[in-house]
Amino acid sequence: MSFDPSGIIGKSSALQDVFRILTRVAPSDSTVLVTGESGTGKELLVRALHRNSKRADKPFVPINCGAIPRELLESELFGHEKGAFTHAIRTKI
Repeated sequence: MSFDPSGIIGKSSALQDVFRILTRVAPSDSTVLVTGESGTGKELLVRALHRNSKRADKPFVPINCGAIPRELLESELFGHEKGAFTHAIRTKI
């Protein structure tokens, strides 16, 4: 599979390393969490990853994890069972 980095401009060795990683990850069925400083192009990269993946025909849902309190992050991303913690009044998938 050839990775199409449309919309991403750059030729640095670091960016080429990122493209190599994305080329390996795109055909997999793995969930990916991308972290980094604000303004570094994380969403641009994951949009390219999504566009090149088997899930390209499915919705792309970016989540700003920095806006979710640390205590709730796991529950928001992966769901929880009713009663798993104090305010878990129903199962959330």
